Amino acid sequence: MLQKVRRDVDASIARGKSLDRKARNAPYHKHKGRSMLDFTTDIQATPGEYSMEISLGTPPQNFIAIADTGSDLVWLQCSTCDVSFNGTLFDPSLSSTYSPLGCTECDVLGRSELTCTPNCQYTYNYADQSQTEGDFSLETLTLQNTNGTSTAIDNFKFGCGLRNQGTFSGTDGLVGLARGPISFPSQIAPFLNNVNKFSYCLLGRYDAESARSPLLFGESAVPANVSGTLFTPQLTPYEPSVIPFYYVNLLDVTVGSEALYIPASAFAIDGQGNGGFILDSGTTLTILNTVAYRCVVDTFVAQLGSRCPRVNLQDLTGLEVCYNITTEQIVHIPNMVFNFEAADFDLPFDNIMIQFTTTGTDTVMCLALLETTGLSIFGNIQQQNFQVLYDEDNLQIGWISNRMHRIEHFLRTECTALATEKFSGHYEPIFGYDFGFWLL
Repeated sequence: MLQKVRRDVDASIARGKSLDRKARNAPYHKHKGRSMLDFTTDIQATPGEYSMEISLGTPPQNFIAIADTGSDLVWLQCSTCDVSFNGTLFDPSLSSTYSPLGCTECDVLGRSELTCTPNCQYTYNYADQSQTEGDFSLETLTLQNTNGTSTAIDNFKFGCGLRNQGTFSGTDGLVGLARGPISFPSQIAPFLNNVNKFSYCLLGRYDAESARSPLLFGESAVPANVSGTLFTPQLTPYEPSVIPFYYVNLLDVTVGSEALYIPASAFAIDGQGNGGFILDSGTTLTILNTVAYRCVVDTFVAQLGSRCPRVNLQDLTGLEVCYNITTEQIVHIPNMVFNFEAADFDLPFDNIMIQFTTTGTDTVMCLALLETTGLSIFGNIQQQNFQVLYDEDNLQIGWISNRMHRIEHFLRTECTALATEKFSGHYEPIFGYDFGFWLL
């Protein structure tokens, strides 16, 4: 399990650098459509990422693809040319509705990474130098309605990947959930009465890989007047055509009962698009600007003091702050709250610490934070077991702070498969098996 932790750390660092570089170019255009029922699919943890189900083609071909709020392109592997790719292949020849985009449509999209020779071809780069290239195409997308029926959406734009390389193992492609015009939410909004809202609840990253929870699209994804729901304004420092990320305003972090008064400059966005704070389902660990990171880490270490022996596992894990808790029956750690504008995100233990066994028999817990000099990112470990709500129509992002809560009728499974109550500041590693980071 130590290898899983190191993999997630390395992937988070690489992705953070990539998103920081990419905060500059993404197109935007509007669609018109008709009102339909809300849509739902399943989301689950896969190695290094969270993935969702998607069906394309006539008749539908079914796939598992990475769900990513940090990018806008939807693509599937469409060729056997890349022998290193072991996912399920989308076969255009088996679909009666597949059509590659021509030069005119390619020009209208205005993407710098698109060329026309003669079809509309794309190149898209990701975090750790992963890349997809292929034909930008039209196909029929089949979605499951919340009442159990299905809806077919024609002319859905996606990438038919011909040359794909990188860390896509265990999946068949990627679904971009960001704010760009070709993103999944933007394209299906016209069929939801132009409602652009979605929500998910990410189960613990190290829970059973068979565990699933709903990913909802439409009005029901962001229910009104639900007790325990908190919202923070979504920032648009630039037009979504320039920067597609989900920016929010992080004001401070509270460790224990101590507000840190982190300087506003730590999360400021400059004229070149550098800096800021975003939510990203595709980044594993939260990454904080150096100023904020040092404030949080130094305060956390000081408050925990000598209650647990600290160990240096940075070379193995990439994480700075780790403790040996092998002999501890109850571990008390400081609370941690991310103070967003108008709303606080109160993190339970399993969203703060990663627990695992070393190559020997020691049980270790590490603080799930990384440092950056650029864009700060709220990763999926910190989001897990909360219902996270994306309301593009009202430019706000929210979460349901009571992890036991269910969105009635639509959320048919509990948000978390393991936790039975909201956690408040201590953890029982020997006797308490109710949390998401038991890597034994």
